[in-house]
Amino acid sequence: METPAKSESPTVSAIKPHLVRLSGSGADLDEGVVERGLERAGGGEAADGPSRHVVVVHTGGPADLRWSADGRPRRERFHRGQALVNPAGWASRPRWEQDAELMLVALEPAWLEKLATESDLPGPLELTPRFHVTDPFLGMLVERLVAEYEGPQPADPLYAQSMLQALAAHLIRTAATRGPALPEREGGLAPKRLNRVIDHMNGSLDGRLPLPELAAVAGVSASHFTRAFRASTGQSPHQYLVRLRLERARRALLTTDTPIAAIARLCGFADQSHLTRTMRLHTGLTPAALRAGRDR
Repeated sequence: METPAKSESPTVSAIKPHLVRLSGSGADLDEGVVERGLERAGGGEAADGPSRHVVVVHTGGPADLRWSADGRPRRERFHRGQALVNPAGWASRPRWEQDAELMLVALEPAWLEKLATESDLPGPLELTPRFHVTDPFLGMLVERLVAEYEGPQPADPLYAQSMLQALAAHLIRTAATRGPALPEREGGLAPKRLNRVIDHMNGSLDGRLPLPELAAVAGVSASHFTRAFRASTGQSPHQYLVRLRLERARRALLTTDTPIAAIARLCGFADQSHLTRTMRLHTGLTPAALRAGRDR
């Protein structure tokens, strides 16, 4: 489990009171709060849900999360970098089965509504609850915000505010809707089968993962696997695998000095050019630009 760069006395989270706050922005930001927190296994939030929109990015080892959607229990296995979006007032009662280190950002609903209006989004803003999301760009924004309040120097309010606004814009673009939340998908893989497939993907990102191999891990036919995987995750196996590889590459670029070409090979990309094209397409950044931003 990672530890913050700047040591702080653990205290109560301002986002989720049952969490232990390891670091955070406090009242430094007008429209939101940024934290790194530790949630103990079995902990849970208030029955009426959070008062602000909350984005959570898992940053520890694999952990299982249980929550309720429309009165039906759900359970998924989270790996480092995977996220959830819990809209204000949406009571999902999430509970981790293992201790989980999390990065959290809470956004004021009125501010997000104002940004959506300025973006010409028609109708009142509603965020769709999103659990078990693999979104490297979302993870990068949250990680940058958290890191700003863990460095040896005082946080730069202008930089933090600009990152918070970028995160809000990304949420409006990817999770905003005018109607009710999307219906639960039917016909997907059983949770245990899906977890086995995702664990296998995470353990084999540096090599080829043919569809029949993934189907065999799931214990279903290859013809059924793609349809069932998409029903469970909202993405094809290839799309999901690309996002996992991008997340591993992003972390390596930000936390190591390994050459970009070597990172590309270790993360399953054909070469550095392949990684560059894919990362630019999905995040708008190249590996070199991402690493340069870290160094700055």
